Amino acid sequence: MNKIWSLGIANVDIVTQPITKWPVFGGAVSSDTTELVLGGMALNTAASIAKIGKVPVGLLSCIGHDICGEIIEKGLAELNVDISHICYTDKANTGNAICFIHPGGERSFVLCMAANHDLNESNIDFDALGKGDFLHVGGAMIMNGTKGEHLANILKKAKAHQVTISLDTCWDGTDQWTSILAPCLPYVDIFLTNQEEALLYAGKETIKDALDFYSAYNPQMIVVKMGNKGAYIKSNEFAGVIPIFTVNAVDATGAGDAFDAGLLTGLINKWSIEQAAVFGSAVAAKCVTAFGATTGVVSYEETLEMIMAQSRGGNWNWIL
Repeated sequence: MNKIWSLGIANVDIVTQPITKWPVFGGAVSSDTTELVLGGMALNTAASIAKIGKVPVGLLSCIGHDICGEIIEKGLAELNVDISHICYTDKANTGNAICFIHPGGERSFVLCMAANHDLNESNIDFDALGKGDFLHVGGAMIMNGTKGEHLANILKKAKAHQVTISLDTCWDGTDQWTSILAPCLPYVDIFLTNQEEALLYAGKETIKDALDFYSAYNPQMIVVKMGNKGAYIKSNEFAGVIPIFTVNAVDATGAGDAFDAGLLTGLINKWSIEQAAVFGSAVAAKCVTAFGATTGVVSYEETLEMIMAQSRGGNWNWIL
């Protein structure tokens, strides 16, 4: 069976909640719980695919020789994520993020990229990619070794292995936006973003103009994730909004990565775009019911139960 490879950010997240206000300098605020969990866009998607349990998955990231690196290795090994092609650096610690969860599930981050910046074209094992595999890029456009032309070269090399490439954006704290993404877009088959980042990376003021900008690169599919308004899909096969599922949301961390995991699981199994997007929405819905980026993600069978319970199964064949 073909495999999904996830390339980009791998972190250990410190998740604390609830945060109702920021502390003043020299002051403090209290939270009820703090947990240490796996995180980072590429890792989140890989872990979610593994938890769904229907597609083999591997991670292409860079970590340090430290306790957080060991936590990532142990956690992913337990999920049966292929970590044999992860690279290591002695120049930095494993990446991490402090995630502040606000009432209602919204979150803020303090991000330390650290070892993530050392992933580059020279330490990615392209021979791991097989014909028909998917290569998913999660946040790599903000990593020093994999942004702009560097990432474009990586994707060009990956394309030579006849893989389908998906790419999801993330917040660019360096404010470079279009210049670090545009060189990569000619190689992207499935482009994923959210409303705010869609505008910023395109350098446009309206979603319509942003969609026109991305469409000029001829991806097979554009997905704009819109939070509780669902996900807008633009493709030749299907165009429209996929509504969210009704759940008790407590933490939105990782929801977009979980959507990607469900979508890619469906697409690599030759589902229609609409069916795959419905499944992605369901995986994301399960994700937000627990604290942490992947904690709430459940098996394929459990996800399908929710889809059927909310009468979203349509006339599709769901047997995998």
